[in-house]
Amino acid sequence: MRTLRPSLRLACATVCAALLVAGCAGNDTSSAGSANSTGPIVIGTSISLSGNTVLASIKDGYQLAVDKANAAGGVTVGGVKRKIKLVVLDNRSDTNTMVQQVRSLVLSDHAVALLGSCCQQNIDMQGQADALKTPLMMGALPVELLPKGKGYTWDSFQSLADGADKFYELADTTSTNKKILVVTSNDAQGKSTGQLWAGLGKKNGYTIASTKAVPTGTTDFSDVIQSGKSTGAQVLIASMAPQDCFAMWKQMKALAYKPKLAIGLQCAQTPGWSSLGTLGDGTLVQLNWTDSAGLPDTQMIVDKFAKKYPALNDLGSVALGYHEAQVLMNAISRSGDATAASVNKALAATDMTSALGPVKFTANKSTTPSFIGQWENGRIQQVWPAKGAVPLKSLAGLR
Repeated sequence: MRTLRPSLRLACATVCAALLVAGCAGNDTSSAGSANSTGPIVIGTSISLSGNTVLASIKDGYQLAVDKANAAGGVTVGGVKRKIKLVVLDNRSDTNTMVQQVRSLVLSDHAVALLGSCCQQNIDMQGQADALKTPLMMGALPVELLPKGKGYTWDSFQSLADGADKFYELADTTSTNKKILVVTSNDAQGKSTGQLWAGLGKKNGYTIASTKAVPTGTTDFSDVIQSGKSTGAQVLIASMAPQDCFAMWKQMKALAYKPKLAIGLQCAQTPGWSSLGTLGDGTLVQLNWTDSAGLPDTQMIVDKFAKKYPALNDLGSVALGYHEAQVLMNAISRSGDATAASVNKALAATDMTSALGPVKFTANKSTTPSFIGQWENGRIQQVWPAKGAVPLKSLAGLR
């Protein structure tokens, strides 16, 4: 899935939004996507490249897709080849900045369409896309979490339910007492995720032994851990911010809570998970992409970015960005005139296959495949589905 990095990774001292553009930057109005223009078509993104969340790998995927299209002469619109100009603004993980930047992209840079950021910012960005009547192509938001808007936001990403089903399929291959401890952040996304995974657990024959919701930034998990121990839960489902999972994993070790299976939703998807060392070994993670699943353009992505991003989840984020930009440019090419209204209409008719798999929208959502990976020695490997997977190992870090 997507890449989230702690703010420690980058300390952006920039006061104003950083502007990273494919070869150029600024508010060039000559490249607007008007019906009669033959100039570059502007697309833009306000994405978090510093602050609490760093999505550089998604941005690299955007740029990869645009560079590839431009190297081929651009996108054909109405029989004319036109280059794509990608304007990238760093919103520094700040929602207010994101709102201002999205308006600037559309009203000043004349972007005909937008690419997303991640998670809650994507939800917040939806309102801006609706207000500006500008299509927003996003991933990094499970399709169940996309609110019903006014039809300008398009989400092509994995489904929480699909990931949960695959997790329980995998869990059924191991010996546990099928008792689950669910711990999530106490925000809307955390609670929704917990309810969905718990509900599907019950359908798959598991018992929800204990459910806990904690504020982001919690440092003391002793009561959560005690509930897991007292109820005998051998399966742990945690959906929290990375720093919260880091703290809980350390305290589980200290307090000798030893579940047999544990998955870190959201938190274990960060490269920072490897900072736990052997303590993180064996933890499971839901993935949107793997290099062993046979998805399109996998080798190209690996060849270009494996050195920069050795972690599988980072490469998956590159693939996600590449996927989003490909879907958007495909719609631009079918729009006839590259105006926002036409691009939005073309997105609704999308029927293609990209780096994350087939794309066809229903109610503005298109679900991509999910995979279950496992951390081992600082790396993630696919352990489910069985095709392309390595054997599941024990939750060694907590044993």
